[in-house]
Amino acid sequence: MALVDRAPLGRLELLGRDRARFLQGLVTCDVKGLATGQGAFGFVPSSQGKILSSLVVLALPDRLWLLLPPGKGREISQHLGKYVLADDVQILPLADMVPITLAGPRAGEVLAEVGELPAEPFEHRRAVVTGIEVHLLREALLGVPAFTLLVSASVVKPLVAQLLQRPGVVPAGNEALELARIEAGIPAFGIDYGPDHFPQETGLEPLGVSYTKGCYLGQEVIARIHYRGKANRAARRLVFLNDLPLPGARLLTEAGEEVGTLGSVAESPTLGRLGIAVLHRKSYEPGTELAVEGGGRVRLEELPPLRLE
Repeated sequence: MALVDRAPLGRLELLGRDRARFLQGLVTCDVKGLATGQGAFGFVPSSQGKILSSLVVLALPDRLWLLLPPGKGREISQHLGKYVLADDVQILPLADMVPITLAGPRAGEVLAEVGELPAEPFEHRRAVVTGIEVHLLREALLGVPAFTLLVSASVVKPLVAQLLQRPGVVPAGNEALELARIEAGIPAFGIDYGPDHFPQETGLEPLGVSYTKGCYLGQEVIARIHYRGKANRAARRLVFLNDLPLPGARLLTEAGEEVGTLGSVAESPTLGRLGIAVLHRKSYEPGTELAVEGGGRVRLEELPPLRLE
């Protein structure tokens, strides 16, 4: 099992009686429908419907926690803060709660002392692990079974030390999680998609966008794309036919026209040389071959079915 320090993740906390109603109007997922202990994946859209960030919302009895991509905490806090008017809501950093992730097929066995583990994607609750109180989250979108332990910064070091004494648990960098994600074909914000993309172009729209929750910032544009039936771009898995190129390389048609840029890349021991990119519909059909800027070729495939592990 890999034990990964994920302190770079952005983390915010929303307090106040209006917190759910307030956030409901600023994200694509249904926040008001979450009961205590439930969570949801979604997007923070701009007024034009494009993605400012992905996020996971966790509902606690008296607050909401937001988990964001690395480096997005301050930016999203400022974005949300612009819309606080007469609302009873406070937006605070959640710096004291540090996330560490235990990932691998036997992650649940390592945490057997907890008893009944969170079972659904993004389900979470308080638990005691090695005698230390944590907030335990069942992860999804990592490509491998995983649990994240949110723990006070004051006790994270002894918790990590004790977990590493358990059979089969080894320290790992974020590269281990990235390899699992790429093998599973799960796009990531800031790598495969970003502020130039709409939710429908990510391959994650079915999980991250509610079309029944009512109005929110950017909703009109996002709904229009949905009911029109097709976005201009789509996320695809890439299979490299030559050497593994660097992220950011342009992907070109036979005529030399750019149809996208390379996002994630990985050398998988089992699946070979893989990548993910969002490509224009002029050339995004599975089976299509594209040239890679600087040399090499790729073949396009549909993203694998989404595994919520």
